[in-house]
Amino acid sequence: MMLLKLAWLNIWRNKRRTIITTTSVFFAVLLAVTTRSMTDGVYENMIHNIVGYSSGYLQIHQYGYWDEQSIDNTFEENGELNQKLLKNPKVKNIMPRLNTFALASYSEKTKGVLVLGIDPIKEKEVNNLDQKISKGTYLESENENAIVLGEGLAAQLKLSVNDSLVLLGQGYHASSAAAKFKVKGIIKLGSPDLNNNIVYIPLRQAQYMYGAENRLTAISILTDKNTNLEKLKVSLQGLLDSDRYEVMTWKEMIPEMDQFIEADSTGQYIIIGVLYFLISFGLFGTLLMMIFERKHELGILIAIGMKKHLLALILMLESIMIALIGCLTGVLGGMLVVTWFNKNPIHFTGELKEIYENYGIESIMYFSNSANIFVVQTLIVLILAIVLAFYPGYTVMKLKPIDAINS
Repeated sequence: MMLLKLAWLNIWRNKRRTIITTTSVFFAVLLAVTTRSMTDGVYENMIHNIVGYSSGYLQIHQYGYWDEQSIDNTFEENGELNQKLLKNPKVKNIMPRLNTFALASYSEKTKGVLVLGIDPIKEKEVNNLDQKISKGTYLESENENAIVLGEGLAAQLKLSVNDSLVLLGQGYHASSAAAKFKVKGIIKLGSPDLNNNIVYIPLRQAQYMYGAENRLTAISILTDKNTNLEKLKVSLQGLLDSDRYEVMTWKEMIPEMDQFIEADSTGQYIIIGVLYFLISFGLFGTLLMMIFERKHELGILIAIGMKKHLLALILMLESIMIALIGCLTGVLGGMLVVTWFNKNPIHFTGELKEIYENYGIESIMYFSNSANIFVVQTLIVLILAIVLAFYPGYTVMKLKPIDAINS
């Protein structure tokens, strides 16, 4: 306790030196947190824009459906199944969906589209789908005879709100599926691919059109961002008849996106590694300055009988205390920056916007506010600071009093 008190008093003897050292740690933590938050945020936003509005983070469908995505491979809605799923504490909500394809026609324009039969109320509550409407209004019920379609698709077909769109496809058991719907709203999604191809139809209307009453292609599972999807998948599969139902994660359903993120992450890890390297040099430089300024003082203390190992321990404690102060202030600063950009993401324009959209990514820089980012990045910087704190102790152990006093 005495050594801790002595170390604390020592660091405030020279406030300027302490502030400089603390500031270097502060900026190290702030830079590490914001950099990692930015990269993770881009990935999270990309995943949500593609997965959240289409397949879901986890999906339950009839066994074999994913290999042959035909409306014939649907299953009946089952209230008992829904109750089983909702009993799992990791499952926040479930969304029934009827996912199929159709030929969309308006005037002289036709295009193949992705048709997604949804429960409008649940999608509003879970995905805030109503907030993505750019023109018109959102769907009100499962039975409403109206549709919402992607902004890009509307532009390609040259239609607007209140126009009528004809959909033609193949229904359940090869029945014909054709219907005309009023365009109630136009939606702007973050994924350019979805934006250019998707048509949202109230679930009951989609089931009626395709002759698949009370049938679903999938149940999408809503869960927390930090949930271990593989573990939850195993847990849910244990509740279901494995001969009838299959559970898949988004990584299995959209492997190309997972591979893209993995490949891009490799480059990000290199950047983060270089950042830590620079942070280490910055911290080491401030410690060198501290030792150089106090060399004369340290030589006198050793000369009058101060044990070298005790002096080395005090210097290490001083370095660790300064690192802790810098880390705590860095975390607070990082929280403020990340929270601001989480609420106010950066929107790209011009050529940068085109580059992002060419890769199928929304042209927005979103910052993740996951608690793991603050904990992990702070611990890494703190560990670096503690490891480097051994240098002042090592220097004292090798210090010759006469040389230090005369320096």
